[in-house]
Amino acid sequence: MIGPILQRFARGENLTREDLCALLRVPVGSRDYYRLLSEANAYSRRAFDGKGLLFGQIGLDIQPCRINCKFCSLAADVLKDCVPVVRDLHSTAQLARELAESGAQDVFLMTTAEFSQERFLEYGRAVRSVLPDGVRLVANVGDFSEAYARRLRETGFTGIYHICRLGEGVDTGAAVETRLRTMDAVKAAGLELYYCVEPIGPEHTNEQLAEEMLRPRQYPVGVMAVMKRTAVPGTALAKRGEISAARLAQICAAATLAMRPKRAMCVHEPDELCLMAGANQLYAECGANPRDTEAETSKGRGFSAAEAQAILRKTEWELTE
Repeated sequence: MIGPILQRFARGENLTREDLCALLRVPVGSRDYYRLLSEANAYSRRAFDGKGLLFGQIGLDIQPCRINCKFCSLAADVLKDCVPVVRDLHSTAQLARELAESGAQDVFLMTTAEFSQERFLEYGRAVRSVLPDGVRLVANVGDFSEAYARRLRETGFTGIYHICRLGEGVDTGAAVETRLRTMDAVKAAGLELYYCVEPIGPEHTNEQLAEEMLRPRQYPVGVMAVMKRTAVPGTALAKRGEISAARLAQICAAATLAMRPKRAMCVHEPDELCLMAGANQLYAECGANPRDTEAETSKGRGFSAAEAQAILRKTEWELTE
């Protein structure tokens, strides 16, 4: 029975690792499963005043990435002899403007770890110059130092998407310590950290999920998220398969209760069930995408702004005009 856990949450107490594991052990389809989803949904509807949010992300480059994540379409082992392709500055700025005009309140620029840090600052300046003042600019890039974090802020970035991924150092070529140093640099530079429990596969334990739900409590995280791993053809982990939508909703609900996000709770990719289990924010995507084999994800897995907004409306999240 999860009643006592939900009561403690309602009293404003922080849930423990043991609490989260108990929530994640609840059988899908049981009475407690729906109680969990209902509690997370009710929290988010209150906390976010019924408002749904759209973010936009532009993938800037397609090139063999040395971090070589076993789930990524841009990994060196997958792309091998691929000739690098980098989106030009002008089209990037134009796409960013279009995303903002379509209702995106945060615009993300995403790169592989191969992308030049100096060049990325140029892209940041160009995009910042075309975004309205109220639209946040967020970097989703490889690891960096505190000095570079401060340069990102000076350039006009307001936040960073950076996480300790599930299977870090085993399924990826990045060390946990390196990821944490970057997150510490984000905090020290006064930037907002965007966090996500990802990429979730069938093999990940409740304990692993709970650990990543609790990790961001020590950082300035206003936006929390969950993302299932996509079985991208050609990647090493594709054979492990994917979790179900019902399981993702359970994880989304537990993560919502774990973090009590103040600004938004995201599910990635767009998923209607999770929008009834705590999530209120979705992404529109264009350009490169580590979960897609299409060079332009808007022609593949990526949702357009209109498609993401339609899903938010279907689940009765009000969009800010």
